[in-house]
Amino acid sequence: MNAATQLLGALIEAWGEVKVQKARVVLSLVGVVAAVAAMTVVIALGDLVLQSSRELAELYEGRSVTLRLSPDNPASGQDGERGREDARDASEAAGGAGRGDVPGAKPLNDADPVGEAMATLASRTDIRYWSRSSVGSGEIVEVRQARSSGRYRGYPLSGIAEMVSDVTFQGVDPSYAVIFRTRLVAGRWVQPGDADQRLTPVVISEPLWNQLGRAPIDQVPIVLHTGDGVAMRVVGVAKATSRYDMPTVFAHYDAARLAFPQMSSPTMIAWVGESQAEEAREVLPRALAAILGEGWRVGVSGGEHQDVGEEQLGMISTVIMVIGGIIIFLGALGLLNVAIVTVRQRVREIGIRRAVGASGRRVFFSVFMESVVATFAAGVLGVGIAVVVVRFLPLETLGITLSETPAFPVAAAVAGVAISSSIGALCGIIPAFAAVRIKPIDAIRY
Repeated sequence: MNAATQLLGALIEAWGEVKVQKARVVLSLVGVVAAVAAMTVVIALGDLVLQSSRELAELYEGRSVTLRLSPDNPASGQDGERGREDARDASEAAGGAGRGDVPGAKPLNDADPVGEAMATLASRTDIRYWSRSSVGSGEIVEVRQARSSGRYRGYPLSGIAEMVSDVTFQGVDPSYAVIFRTRLVAGRWVQPGDADQRLTPVVISEPLWNQLGRAPIDQVPIVLHTGDGVAMRVVGVAKATSRYDMPTVFAHYDAARLAFPQMSSPTMIAWVGESQAEEAREVLPRALAAILGEGWRVGVSGGEHQDVGEEQLGMISTVIMVIGGIIIFLGALGLLNVAIVTVRQRVREIGIRRAVGASGRRVFFSVFMESVVATFAAGVLGVGIAVVVVRFLPLETLGITLSETPAFPVAAAVAGVAISSSIGALCGIIPAFAAVRIKPIDAIRY
């Protein structure tokens, strides 16, 4: 309690002295504030670039750690029916009702034993975020008509629309959006109940929406038709990840297997925690192969650490902090000058304090804290300026695209305040030692 009281008293005393000398202190710390602001802005932008790179990688590869399970049955190439029967029988023997283990799911579909086995695996292993993925291609009648007329429902086609004839059809489960950070421009994402709708609900990608004139989907429902005559109702629009994205139609996996033509064999995507990654790599393939039955093999891939520039950005941040520290130190030399002059002007005051019982440690700490408090305040002000600058920077114009933009990178703010305070502590040692050397007799001479 006594130590805390002394520390608080020293801080209050130091702040009072800084306010007395505020004109000199402010002038001497202008360079420190500017250096801290510049350094913090650069470090913050580096953190945002790194986060953007991670999110961009996750848009294509899934979050860390995302595993992909790819079943294969060599025997199915010679006797496909036998392979499907083995998978169906194994799924029924292992799970009873197959997809019936999953609440709200359809009964086991004989035409898709692999997808049913994946659902059974997810139910048994309690994987929170998982999705099956099956891909096909085809044509949408309305896109072809809009391309020929240049308009859709009276809306002119977007100038950035890439006129591609083929459209990718992808069957996924609802958690696919979480795993791949899928953002929506309008509407909603795929839901579990979409598998049971007569008119298949789908989410289209932004490039496909451009080919439909970006017509509103919440006023008059947009109904699209495949080349085979399957009707789909657009319930959402997924934001494009890059300018090279293909026009894509997303639907619930179960609905896609029935509605879309020529869908590929499904792949299971599972987002597992980093602490469970190694165990999941071994357990999940074996478990899925066991559910599918004899002759099935399951390959696993994904989840490896991807270099998105952490090391390079870390080195750059270190160099920036070193250079910023040097600039802050040069700016703090002005504060050192002010502190030394102030100590010489306070000889009478310090001598009297020593005469009435103030210890050398108390005097040292009091003078020392004046520099620390001043540079800490400068650091906070510099970080505040950096926060305002970063907040109003056009990040997307700079190529920094974030799905979850943080208020401000905490590491950058802490680094700015810590470096400025450390430099202040370094500059406060010399005047503090000078103050300790003052004796009570010196007060009489001044």
